[in-house]
Order: sequence, then C-alpha cells, then structure tokens
Amino acid sequence: MDHKLEIFVTTAEQKSFTRAAELLHMTPSAISLSIKALEKKLGVRLFDRNNKYVQLTEAGQLSYAQAKEILLKYDQLKISLLELEPSAAMPLSIGAAYTFGEYFLPSIIYAFNKRHPNITPSITIHNSKAIIEQTHKQELDIGFIVEGDIGNQDIDIELFTEEEMVIIARPNHPIIRNSQVDPRLLEAETWIIREPGSGTRDVTDKLFAQLGIAPKKVMSFGSSQTIKESVALGLGISYLSESTVKSETNAGTIGAISLSDFPNKSRFHYITHRSSFHAQAAQLFLDFLDSYVLDEKVSVHTKKRLVDK
Repeated sequence: MDHKLEIFVTTAEQKSFTRAAELLHMTPSAISLSIKALEKKLGVRLFDRNNKYVQLTEAGQLSYAQAKEILLKYDQLKISLLELEPSAAMPLSIGAAYTFGEYFLPSIIYAFNKRHPNITPSITIHNSKAIIEQTHKQELDIGFIVEGDIGNQDIDIELFTEEEMVIIARPNHPIIRNSQVDPRLLEAETWIIREPGSGTRDVTDKLFAQLGIAPKKVMSFGSSQTIKESVALGLGISYLSESTVKSETNAGTIGAISLSDFPNKSRFHYITHRSSFHAQAAQLFLDFLDSYVLDEKVSVHTKKRLVDK
C-alpha cells in the first residue's frame, strides 16, 4: 500500500504537518516531502499552505475522499484475508460512550471473548457525539451510545437496553430525606452534570425542561465517576442512570431518587455504518449482542413526587 496516501489523509484530517508527523512518528520535513511527491505524481496541488494552517485545495478535497475510500478498502481486504485463516486473530474496533463503556461493556466483552477467543477487540471510550462521528467515518466497527440522535443517514441504530434515571445527592440531603421534592429546591442546587455531546447530558437537559427550571450553578464534568465522587463529598447533586450509581447507593455514600412525575430513561443503542461490508468479527459480535442478556436490574432508589402546587 502506498504510504503516501496514509500521510496525505492524516495531514488532511489533522490540518497540520506537525500533528500528522507526531501521529505517524515522522518528522514534519518528511511529511512535507511525501506530500510534494504525491502532488507531483498526481499533477495537482493538494494543499494551500501558510504559516498558520494547512488547508485542502478543491483538488485536495476530491483526492482526500478518494484516498480515504482506498484506505478503507485496503483495511477491508486485510480483514478478509485474515478471515481465510480461522485460527488467526481477527481485529474488532468497538467504541462506547463513557457510561456504557465503564459500566456495561466490560462484562459484554468478557462473555464475547469466552465464545470467540480469536477475536481481539480494541476499545475506544468517548462521549456519544464522538462515537457517532467515528462510526460515520468507519473508524469503528460498532459503537455504543446514550440516547439515539445520530444525525447521519449512513448509520444503522438499534436499541440495546434502557435504564431509569435517578437524581443523586448525599444521603442526608433534603432531596433524599423529604417525602416530596420541591422544584425550587432543585433549581437552587449546584448541579454537577456531564459535558455537551454526552447522551446523559441530553437527558439531564430534558429533565430541566420538564421541571421548568434553569439552575444557575452548574458544573460540567467529563466522567460519571468524577461526578459521583463530587456528589458524595457534598459538592452538588446530579442526574445519572441507575446502574451507574448502584455501588455507591448500596454502600450508603450516595442517595438516589426518581421523580414519579417524570420517569425518564437513559436509552443505550449500538450503531454501525450503513455499509454493504461488515467484517466477520463485527458480524459475529452483532449476532452475539442479539442473544446477550444483561444482568437483572435491582432498583436501588425511591420514587418521589413533586411538591403539590
């Protein structure tokens, strides 16, 4: 495979010779020489260059799309050749949103590995928006996301499971101790929530809209684990799926409630690129998901109503 195409695609995506060089373990001058050689071979200028940025020309944009397709086809060829030898290790690229990746995926990979030990998964953990984008670019075989707004028409999506959302706080917090929940108290609280692009953040924003509140004190964290530790210390309250907080509620470090007025659920989906080609490893994993049953869920929260108006 012509290494110049990989260098060209990486430079186009990074918009920088220096960042492309770091990723490919080359020097910026070697990247520049390779691009110039490819431009000479194709007879076109691929990039506009100045001291601040590297930008694709019109010819470069067309070349990038074709080069990306060639590299994808080459990867598919390598996978197909691996599949000719059943004993050979087969790669499988899986992406997952943080919540799913941290609390559901390990047990799934464990069970799948027992059935297919010759398949070697590589796992990417990011927020749902990033997982959707990587699946769209065919950088992932399968992605797991929270909620289901994929935005792109070249992605297939299937519901995998759903979880009840719970408000969490320190066990002695009035929201946990009182028999009813006052929306005004919720609005006055410090909320510790996930970052934009997270599916859990989308469900949290939905709750705020349902309650008609706009909390003024909001902190955004990129990890559910960090959120839970902050809540346990009394820094604020949050809204997470129930399995995420099961260990802490069982240990008594966090209290959890759901609002019977608004029984929101966090929905976990798996997504694949709408392509005619799915590697054998990916198809085996999809077949496995169809028969996989998650552990029975045991509720660890109490249901409460809003204060009567």
